[in-house]
Amino acid sequence: MTIIIYGAAASSFVRTVRMAAHEKGLDYELGQIGDGTVGALSAPAHRKLHPFGKIPVFTDGKVKLWESMAICRYIDEAYEGRALQPDDVLERARMEQWISAGLDYVVPSALRNYTQQYVFPTGPNGQPDMEKINEAKPKIREAMLIMDKELEGRTWLAGDDLSIADLLYAPVLSYVGQMPDGMEAFEGCENLGRWWQAVTARESYKVTAPDGIPGSSSQAAE
Repeated sequence: MTIIIYGAAASSFVRTVRMAAHEKGLDYELGQIGDGTVGALSAPAHRKLHPFGKIPVFTDGKVKLWESMAICRYIDEAYEGRALQPDDVLERARMEQWISAGLDYVVPSALRNYTQQYVFPTGPNGQPDMEKINEAKPKIREAMLIMDKELEGRTWLAGDDLSIADLLYAPVLSYVGQMPDGMEAFEGCENLGRWWQAVTARESYKVTAPDGIPGSSSQAAE
C-alpha cells in the first residue's frame, strides 16, 4: 500500500506530519486536495477524508487519520524507525505540554493573527490588518522568551532527541521569521537560536521546505 499525506506543502501542519514521516524513514506521496485551492477543502470528496474539511489527512491502505498530532503519534508508534516520543514519562509529559501550549497559545497568534495577515490580508484595500498584526506581535514575543528560558541547558523541547513537539514548532517559527518584522520576536533568544540550528539541520526539515511564502491559491492549514 502507498502512504499518502494529503494537503498543501505550504501548510505548517502538513509539513509537521511530513517531517515525522521522513524522520521514520517512510516512503509516501503528497496528495493534492482537488484542484489545490481553499475551496476544495469543502468539497464532498475531501469531506470523506476529513469531516471538518481541513488538512492534513493520512492514509495507508485501510488506515485513515486526520489531525496532525494524532497522525504523528500513529506514525511514530505504527512504524519502525527512530522514536519521536521520549521514553521517560516526565519528558513525554513535557512533550505533551509543549504541544498543548503550541496549539493553544502560539499557533493562534503566530499563524492565524500574524503570518496569515501578511499572506492572506483581510485589511482595507486588500492590505494586511495591522491592528491584528500589532496585537499578535507581543504575544509571539512572549512565547519566544518562554521557549528560550525553558530551553536553557537543553537541545530539544522534550527528552534528549527531537520529538513531535519540535516538529510542531519548526514550521510555525519558520513562517514567523520570514515575515517583514518577524525576526524581532527572536532577538536575544540564544537558547532558542541553538534549538533552531539543531532542528533546521535535520534532513526532514530541509526536504520538506515549501517553495517560498504560500500564495492566495494555497490550501488553509489546521
